[in-house]
Amino acid sequence: MRLNQLLEHISYESVQGSHDLIITDICYHSGRVKRGSLFVCIKGQYTDGHDYIMDAVNAGAFAVVVDENCMVNVRWECFIYTEHGKVRVHELVRNYGMAVIGVHDTRLALARISAAFYDYPAKKLKMIGITGTKGKTTTSFLIAGILKEAGYKTGMIGTIWVDNGKDIKKAGHTTPESSDLQKELAQMVKNGCVCCVMEVSSQGIKMQRVAGIFFDIGIFLNIEPDHIGPGEHASFAEYLYCKSRLLRQCASGIVNLDDRNTEKILFGHTCKTETFSVQKENHMEVLGQKADIVAEKITFSMKEGRLYSHFFTDGNEEFLLQMPGIFNVSNALAAILVARHFKIAQNVIKDALQRQTVPGRCENAKISDEFVFLIDYAHNEMSLRNLLQTLREFKPGRLIVIFGCGGNRSKLRRGRMGETAGMLADFTILTSDNPRWEDPELILDDIENGMKGTEGAYIRIADRRLAVAYAFDHAREGDIIVLAGKGHEDYQEICGVRYPMEDKELIKKAAERDRQRERHSN
Repeated sequence: MRLNQLLEHISYESVQGSHDLIITDICYHSGRVKRGSLFVCIKGQYTDGHDYIMDAVNAGAFAVVVDENCMVNVRWECFIYTEHGKVRVHELVRNYGMAVIGVHDTRLALARISAAFYDYPAKKLKMIGITGTKGKTTTSFLIAGILKEAGYKTGMIGTIWVDNGKDIKKAGHTTPESSDLQKELAQMVKNGCVCCVMEVSSQGIKMQRVAGIFFDIGIFLNIEPDHIGPGEHASFAEYLYCKSRLLRQCASGIVNLDDRNTEKILFGHTCKTETFSVQKENHMEVLGQKADIVAEKITFSMKEGRLYSHFFTDGNEEFLLQMPGIFNVSNALAAILVARHFKIAQNVIKDALQRQTVPGRCENAKISDEFVFLIDYAHNEMSLRNLLQTLREFKPGRLIVIFGCGGNRSKLRRGRMGETAGMLADFTILTSDNPRWEDPELILDDIENGMKGTEGAYIRIADRRLAVAYAFDHAREGDIIVLAGKGHEDYQEICGVRYPMEDKELIKKAAERDRQRERHSN
């Protein structure tokens, strides 16, 4: 596409150089630039694309989009100022034949340029976006499972993977950068998908990754204080505002009537709304309206080492989930409301919900008939509280939780998660999650400060492998052990390096060591 065609879709402050260049690709990472690329400089938590302009130029970029605030005129000459010095704009234009575009917001420009470059693929799909502090992944799997069961070819974008209707690959961000997102949507269209179910994170909204996409259905699940800190959100108010923006970017909104912040989330919404509730006794009091769908007679059961949820809707329609917990029943209600938009038969919905499982979400490692060992992604206080409260419903001999907290993320969650574990678990093993650039022991100190305010018993074992082995060695009949925090992840991030590590494998290895010890002892 010619540069002047792309520029028609954005607001810009200035353009220097030719408008008639042929652009062959859109990049925000200088390492992906090739001849003909348009390179958009975006600022991340640790790096700034403006510092890599010359790398992009040397790799063959034809045009560069920069923050207007980085461009300064000095004695009739324009410079782009970076951390490493300055770049002469006229040299880029004259010596390299480039175009330099100055914009007010490079992330917004990246989103709009990418949508135009890939010919607005979101308009060719039924777009379903899901936001919430917890439950986005589970709800997306439930919705996609129902749609696929009903014959709709459906793509998925989220925390676990990207499914473009032909290939499945591991995800990077929950919500990809806008150019990657538009490229994946275009591939879905090419592969014959008619629907896309995607997780829309608050960061994805804040960083303009979904700018220019209008969702057919937007879903709000819940919100609790989380993702607040350096590189995330400055405050809970900002976090809530970012979540609420999805309901100004969709035609129909499906909203959890039980969440205490629902009224704030709906403030300024522009969509038609439908609601769901698992609280029969008070669902009519919230917002002065009755929920469109309510779960009743909710019960839980354990059969052959698996945990199930049962519930009824509309008086006598019974549903069964292979996922325990009130929160998963709530997620299922959102999925049922989506299915009704597609006029999918009730029996199809029920069969799809009953069959659906989600990697790393209350996933049963199934290594013993004497106790249950679960893997779950719970990595904030809300998720951990809901998980442990749910597992209490099964009346285990002991409820044991193994968890840590991620480094370079909200420090508020650490003490809260420690306090929650101390109050709800019989025994807690504090261990390392993804420490990133922080000292794992200092992270454990923060969690332990929350634990100390409770009467909960605990031990610190920073090495995650040893923590899992300890739990296995000390397990008793009737215990439920849950390894929380990483779920589907297959790595542990330390000082910028991702080392291979998968919770499921840690549990298998602990079980195998136990079997080997038993053989040797005999």
